[in-house]
Amino acid sequence: MNATTFVYGSELQGRGSATSTDLAFGSLTTLIGVSAFLGGLLNFYLIKNVKTFHNAFGFFWGARTVGELGNEFVYAAYTGPVTILQPTNIPPHVGIFFYHFGFAFTYIQCVMHWAVALNRLVAVWFPMYYRTIFSAKLCVTVVAVIVAKALIIIGLYFIFPCNHIGYSPRFHENVFVKCSPDLGRDYSLIAPLLYKTCFSVACAGTGVINFITFIKIAYIRITSKLAYHQKEFKRDVRLFSLGVVQDIVMTGVVATVIFCNNDKGTSDIGVLLSYDGIVFIYIVNTASMVFFNKECRRFLLRGMKTNVVFSTQLHSQQSESYAHREPSGTMHK
Repeated sequence: MNATTFVYGSELQGRGSATSTDLAFGSLTTLIGVSAFLGGLLNFYLIKNVKTFHNAFGFFWGARTVGELGNEFVYAAYTGPVTILQPTNIPPHVGIFFYHFGFAFTYIQCVMHWAVALNRLVAVWFPMYYRTIFSAKLCVTVVAVIVAKALIIIGLYFIFPCNHIGYSPRFHENVFVKCSPDLGRDYSLIAPLLYKTCFSVACAGTGVINFITFIKIAYIRITSKLAYHQKEFKRDVRLFSLGVVQDIVMTGVVATVIFCNNDKGTSDIGVLLSYDGIVFIYIVNTASMVFFNKECRRFLLRGMKTNVVFSTQLHSQQSESYAHREPSGTMHK
């Protein structure tokens, strides 16, 4: 490609042949994307079958998982493979589309953190009003508003031109797509604002809400051992811990994304912490969901034991069948 000739979308093209670094990053991104996607499916399986999640928290956690799956699909189906293949004929609108597609779902996942934190705050501070506040109508409305906002935010990239972002196989990162050779900047005006909004609302805001919830948990722990050891309260604490772990990991990754700011010169460590780090959050999500909930562990272990028993019984039946079968060539009188 001639460096003196401006070609729209050249930032989104591969180098033609993959280097060892490209293969490493591409393979890692694909592996993380596929692993996280399977983890998201496991989340849905647990939400459907474990009674603990048959409530507003489970509904919000499910909506959050939908956001994860959308972004994980982009990693597994597009960014990982194109990093490995390094094609040079990628239509610019394809790279831009996958960025918008992934970002919309990331925004849903990001803001659902805030909804989950509020849900835990009410469960701990106002347990008597929990079901009244988090009615089915309110839960559906909250998710619908967040989805609508995600679509509106993506629309900003089209309302304000020359702000598009897309994935670059060469830089292993989402980068700014320059729309004109005369443009006096090499960055998007919209993307940093959106990242900072997500950081302040979904990360810092959620952190404040979690801190308020923690104060109530600590107060109950000190003043009333009877209330603290109640089954329902212990469950609320476990679900609260699940959300806190996610918020801590997400805060670190979003801070790294803001720092890197879709820069083509981001170091390998910066790419790992910002770009691949986003999907790493989702893997932690599934792991923490099982780790912090004995109901999930019990359900999965029971399923494993059932499969083992069934396999043993099937093998025993097959052995008995072979034992009673007559030898080949035997003739009846």
